[in-house]
Amino acid sequence: MFPTRYEEKEDQILCVLFGKFSPMTRLLKMSNVTNYNEVSKSYDSGRKAADAHVIKSLMENFTGKEVRDMDLVDIGCGTGNYSEYFMQFEPRSLTLFDASEGMLNKAKGKVTTSASSKTKLSFHQVVLPDMPFQDNSFDAGMINLVLHHLEVNPDGKSFPNVSKTLKEAYRVLKPGGVLTIITETPETIDGTWFGQLVPQTCKRWHKRFPSHTQMTTMFKEAGFSLKSALKSLMPSYLPGYGHLDGPLHESWRNNNSFWGLCTESEIQDMIDHIKQMKNEGQFQTFFEKHDQVYKVGACEIFAAKKETF
Repeated sequence: MFPTRYEEKEDQILCVLFGKFSPMTRLLKMSNVTNYNEVSKSYDSGRKAADAHVIKSLMENFTGKEVRDMDLVDIGCGTGNYSEYFMQFEPRSLTLFDASEGMLNKAKGKVTTSASSKTKLSFHQVVLPDMPFQDNSFDAGMINLVLHHLEVNPDGKSFPNVSKTLKEAYRVLKPGGVLTIITETPETIDGTWFGQLVPQTCKRWHKRFPSHTQMTTMFKEAGFSLKSALKSLMPSYLPGYGHLDGPLHESWRNNNSFWGLCTESEIQDMIDHIKQMKNEGQFQTFFEKHDQVYKVGACEIFAAKKETF
C-alpha cells in the first residue's frame, strides 16, 4: 500500500529533523501528530486538568478506597496537570510516565513542587503501549487525552496500540483496580466548530479515535468490566475553545494536537476562509452553526475495573 500525501509529509518531517532511524524518531512517531518536546514549552498556557474531579470520584467509587490510600499511575502524563490535581489528596504513591522528555520534565517540576512528603513519586520516560511495571502494581490508573497519539497508521477500523495499552493497564492494576480514560471519539469530534474549518483534517482526525462501541469492545477484550461511560458537555480541557480568532494564531493551535495533522496549505486556506467570513460579517454565524459540543459532548470519560474473582 502506498502512503498518503499526509503520511509522506509526516515521515519526511521526522526524518529531516531527527534522522530516519534515530530514537527520537520513534518517540515522536508514538505521538504521530505533535512534537511534544517543543510544545511542552507553552503547553500549559492553553490546557488544564478538565474533569479531574470526575475521574477522582470514579476511582474512589469503584475501588472503594480514598485517593490517599491508593498507588496511582498517570499513563501519558504530559506536563502533569492531572497528577498535580491529585497531589492535594496525598496518594500513597504516584507514578508518572510519558514518551516526551520535555513533557515529563515539566511534570517533574510541577508535581515535585506540590509534593507531599506522604506521597512517593516516580517518573519514567516510556513509549506506549509498553508499561515496564510489575503485575498488580497500582490501585488506579488514568489515561487522559492520549489514545489518539498511539496508532502509527490509523485507519479508524482497528486500534492495535490502543488495545495493547488497555491490556497492559489491566496487567499492572491490582485486582479491584480501576482505569479511567478521557478521550474524544468520532461522535464528539464533529461537534467542535473549528474542525469544520478544515474538513479534510477532520476526516484524518476521526481515524485516530476509537468509537464508543470500539472502546467498550477493547475494554472487554483486555479483561475489564466497564463500570461507567459519561460525556462532558463542556470543552473545559481547552480554555480557549470559544476564542474565534484562535485558529489564526499558531500559539493557539499548538495547544491542540488536532492542528498537527494539517498541511501548510490547509492552514493557509483556513486562515483565508476566516478572514473572508470576518469581512462579510459571517464568522459568528459560522461558529453558532457548528458549535455542537453542548449536544454531542466534548469528550467521553470511561471507568473500567479489574474485577476480583
